[in-house]
Amino acid sequence: MNDMFDPAVNTEYMPSQRVPNARDYFAAWARDSAALRGQTPPQELAYGSGEHESIDVFEPADMARATLLFIHGGYWKAFYKENFSYVAAPLLREGVRVAVMSYDLAPGVTLRHIVRQARVAASVVSRTYPGPLFVSGHSAGGHLTAMIHCADWHAEHLPAPHLAGSIGISGLYDLQPLRHTELQPDLNLSEDEARDLSPVHHRPTSTAPFIVAVGALESRSFHQQGQHLTDAWPGVASRPHDLTDRHHFDAPDDLLTLLRPLLEG
Repeated sequence: MNDMFDPAVNTEYMPSQRVPNARDYFAAWARDSAALRGQTPPQELAYGSGEHESIDVFEPADMARATLLFIHGGYWKAFYKENFSYVAAPLLREGVRVAVMSYDLAPGVTLRHIVRQARVAASVVSRTYPGPLFVSGHSAGGHLTAMIHCADWHAEHLPAPHLAGSIGISGLYDLQPLRHTELQPDLNLSEDEARDLSPVHHRPTSTAPFIVAVGALESRSFHQQGQHLTDAWPGVASRPHDLTDRHHFDAPDDLLTLLRPLLEG
């Protein structure tokens, strides 16, 4: 039982309770992802030896102009890459190679372990596909995207990826509030861990732009999360972009719109 549980905080961070037909979106993700994999079968790239340490790589029809690594959400405890192939479709039409990663899930592993996996994956993708690399993530994936952007690559004993830019969509950048939600029994975050694994308490190690985006229909706390990163990373994190008429589960549909200025920059 979570003795720190706060119902009001929990409501702010449970979008599935705010979007009445949330499960319809999960079903659509799976359906559209299966359709894309049937039309454009991906290549699988391993970034480790674990069962879920793999990446589906979708190649555009012509030579790729850039690569985007996409990191899915699910509060670090749900979904795998197969659920999010659908994000690749519009990007492939723009000539972008799309790499969609899986990672191990809580409570089977710690959040620190998942952060390490995301960093390893970014390093492997950058070494495998020379050229501009963008990283984007949604929700928990937004957190992992930011943790890549502030990684101490020397301390990680990894080659630093050549980041051209990052995009966090309705991301989580200060984890302290999550200790007061129904997520805490699975995440099991101490106060020190919540601070150490929060991007707002680290300086970015890349000067590439980090685009902060939030669905306009998200809760006040999700908007605050974006603003906190903007305030913590001046000169790197953008002002929060409100995604018009988007809630938590359709906000990723604006990924290409957010990426296009980076591609053209």
